[in-house]
Amino acid sequence: MTTHKWGLAGLLTFVLSLVLVACGGGGLTAQLPGGVGTGGTGISLGTVVGFGSLVVDGTRYSSDTPSYVAASDSAAAARVAATDVSLGAQLQIALDASGTPSEVLIEPTLVGTVSQVGSNGFTVNGMAVVVNPVATAGPVTYYAGLRGLSDVKLGMLVEVHGVPGLDANGNAYQQATLVSQLASTVQARRLAGPVSGLDTAQGVFNIGSVRVQMGATTTLSPSGAVLSNGQWVNVWSATPLTSAGTRMSAGAVRVRSLAGRSGQAQVAGLVTSLGSGRLNLAGIPVDVSASALAATVSGVSRGAYVVVQGSLDASTGLVTATSLQVAAKQAATVSLQGVITGYVGSSNFLVRGVTVDASQASVQGGSPSALGNGVYVQITGAVASGLANAVLAQTVVLPASVPQGATVTYRGAVSNWVPAQGTFTLQYQQNGRSQTAAVTLAANVVYRNGVASRLVNGASVEIEATSSGSLNTAYTVTFQSGSDSSVDGSKVYETEGRAYQVGASSFQVNNLLIQRNGVAPTGGSLVDGARVSVHFVQSGGQNLAISIEIEH
Repeated sequence: MTTHKWGLAGLLTFVLSLVLVACGGGGLTAQLPGGVGTGGTGISLGTVVGFGSLVVDGTRYSSDTPSYVAASDSAAAARVAATDVSLGAQLQIALDASGTPSEVLIEPTLVGTVSQVGSNGFTVNGMAVVVNPVATAGPVTYYAGLRGLSDVKLGMLVEVHGVPGLDANGNAYQQATLVSQLASTVQARRLAGPVSGLDTAQGVFNIGSVRVQMGATTTLSPSGAVLSNGQWVNVWSATPLTSAGTRMSAGAVRVRSLAGRSGQAQVAGLVTSLGSGRLNLAGIPVDVSASALAATVSGVSRGAYVVVQGSLDASTGLVTATSLQVAAKQAATVSLQGVITGYVGSSNFLVRGVTVDASQASVQGGSPSALGNGVYVQITGAVASGLANAVLAQTVVLPASVPQGATVTYRGAVSNWVPAQGTFTLQYQQNGRSQTAAVTLAANVVYRNGVASRLVNGASVEIEATSSGSLNTAYTVTFQSGSDSSVDGSKVYETEGRAYQVGASSFQVNNLLIQRNGVAPTGGSLVDGARVSVHFVQSGGQNLAISIEIEH
């Protein structure tokens, strides 16, 4: 991995020209921290609207081939697991010559404390955030560790994924596609928007009301990027803002540009300007002059959410569109294909970490009683109105068998572990019946909640894998706390997600009220925004915790 620092000579170069020349490469890794590098054969930028592979603005991409990159408290970009991708997340996907993903950058637009809350949004790091409850305006805002906008409070630490826009007065804002409450211990911050007030001598610029300071260790990407007023950027800082939220120390700055990229592109976002056969998606220019697009373009206005497909000009970053879709004219659905986990009932279970309510769904290929942990399903639905941290399923299909090449998630115990071959048998439950699955580790496997040495016989794990007949190739292994299938004759349920409404005796996760039941959490503190895995029993109409594990 090659990165570039502002040493003394580099800082002088920055003062003179604000240009960095980096060491090429076709994927994201060559430019970390910061994102898309030069070269390559394709790129996709957009919003996650489904799983079973990755579904980005209606296009499916393989989830098992790429490496995944995201920021942490200590690094602007680090390797993470595929399961770190959430519904509503903003992604940049580098594609190889066959259109297969090679690397995925998970890139929030804001991380910080809420300073204002209104009827249609809130403010973070001086940037206005507008939530979207209407599918005709783009992906509906999804929430994690919150039930909806009504749960957003002053001083709350949140992570926002969104698409940038300009209001009628030319002021920048973010239309949120995902809002997650974070634990208050998180230190890193994010801010995205257009540059103004650039001072090359001092290495500073503004994004809205925040003054961003670049320094000797700041990285700038992509390769050959030129920072200028009006350019849209995404800034990561390892520390909270100072001076009452008006100063930010930049650890990494990524310019929103596709210059240097070649091949095919899919780009989605809000139209920030248009005219004369061109439109702009917050710094990404698009040529929409093709006669075949005329009818569609005539109905596009500023602020519309569009999905563009076309070819890239490496010298300018211009996308010449061959296809243009407007959200207002598209059927907006969430697509989830995978294995059920965390099954509590038809109104509350997980598919790839997304809470699903299928109580009103049409079930095809079986009956609602066939739903349960370990069952493969294909779901279409929408982010629930009024309870925007769940998907309300419209249809649930139960295939006769798991499709070849499907993405599956199984939880169980490891046996027959052969380290030299990277193979083991996973013993898991499928709707109450014991099953086994042959597993082999993929070359790009990533471990969560532990390290590779924890993978031993008897270990409790969750795998995300590609199913190929009798073999499952796992590219994510998440270590779990073990739990009996019953406690004193009571069935044990489980769920995982971000905790919210944490109190002395109870908390919520995935719309479930959990009583602490005197159980002490392991792995950390139970606070609002913490990722938790909970095992519980039901008694007297209550969900009583028997184990609470803080995930990392």
